[in-house]
Order: sequence, then C-alpha cells, then structure tokens
Amino acid sequence: MDYLLGRFAEQAIDSMNADDIAVLERLIDLPDPQIALAVYEGDTLGARDLDAMVVHIRRLHGFPEAS
Repeated sequence: MDYLLGRFAEQAIDSMNADDIAVLERLIDLPDPQIALAVYEGDTLGARDLDAMVVHIRRLHGFPEAS
C-alpha cells in the first residue's frame, strides 16, 4: 500500500486542496487490508469521499473501473 498510495500522492498532491488532503490522510489511516480491497477489488470504504479518492488511485495505477 505504501507504494500505491505514495506514488499517487507524488502525482496528485500539487493539485489537491486542503479537503482532498484531509481525505487522503483519512484513507492512509485505514488498515492496509481494507485499503487493498478497495484499490485492488473496488470494494467500497463506506464513505463517498474515500471511495472517490480510491477511484483516482485506481485510475493512476491503471486498474479497471470497479462495477
């Protein structure tokens, strides 16, 4: 997760506002297995803003759109 989230942060941080950064921080605080299911499988994290951040992470890493 460190690689996936770190690469995303490097690519996106300059275009993020304070609210986006707060969402990313909340995402990082979640347990790695929960983040992995969201990123790799497209599972929901139960919050719209977290799920939207995961969509951006998935796109950056070339994962297909979750159904």
